[in-house]
Order: sequence, then C-alpha cells, then structure tokens
Amino acid sequence: MGFGILFTAAALVMLLSWFVLAHKSRVQYASSGTAAKRAAHARLAQIAALMLVGLGVAFFLIFAVGELAGGETSGVQHLPPAGILGALLWLGWKRPRAAGIVVLLLFAVPLTIASIVGITTGDARTGELWIALLIPLVPIVTAGLFVWAGTGGRAKRRMP
Repeated sequence: MGFGILFTAAALVMLLSWFVLAHKSRVQYASSGTAAKRAAHARLAQIAALMLVGLGVAFFLIFAVGELAGGETSGVQHLPPAGILGALLWLGWKRPRAAGIVVLLLFAVPLTIASIVGITTGDARTGELWIALLIPLVPIVTAGLFVWAGTGGRAKRRMP
C-alpha cells in the first residue's frame, strides 16, 4: 500500500510540474510560430522525462544512503541501479531519442511483458492488479517523452 501512495504522489508532482512548465511555455511563446511552440513543448517533454528518471535516481540513492548511514553494508546494492539510471539521465540530456529507445527496450517492454504474464497467470492478486498495470506505465511515458523530445516536436512532412 505504501508503494501505491508513493507512486501516486510522484505522479501528481510530475503532473503539477508539467502544467506549470507548459503554462510558462505558453506565455513565453504566445507570439511565436508553431515551430517554436513545438520546439518549446519538446523541451518540456525532455525536462519531464528527465524528472521521471531523476526521481528513480533519488529513490535508489535515498535507500543507499539510509542503509549505509545505518551501518548496513547492504545499501551498496542500491548503487548500481542508481548508476544505471544516472547514465540514462546523462544520455537523456545529451541524446533524448536514444534514451527513449533504451528506456523502451530495457525497461518498458520487459515490465509490460512481466505485468501481462502476472495478470494472465493469476500471480497478481486483486489488490495489486492496478499496481501491475501502472508499473509499466512510467517507463512507457518516459520513453515517449524522450522520443518526442528527440524529434524536436517536429511533425512529419507530407510528401507532395
């Protein structure tokens, strides 16, 4: 139950941040053309995706520091996932489209398959069913935001 509350709180913070940044972008680029608006929204998508990955890094580092400060050496096990997500954070900053593809292939697809298998085999209990459906949602949204940011918000050109 605590995980669901934490996940919901993080999702609400992300949604609020998205609306604040989108409003700022709307005010700043109100007189600009559509290309500038698309570029601004792509930048917001990149920032939102970076915030989602940053929450993951912070999550693992909080556990690592907490356990290591308490004298338990098991806190070291939280450092590799934090390092991997930190590398993904750097990749998302430099090359957002590549980061979106990495998130999609390494996180979103396996989590989606695991959730579908858990639901169809009955491993997911009824109370945990909504969590099983929400877990793959974060990497899918993150991958989509990174890919959108990597394209610069450009629309596809029509062939004549």
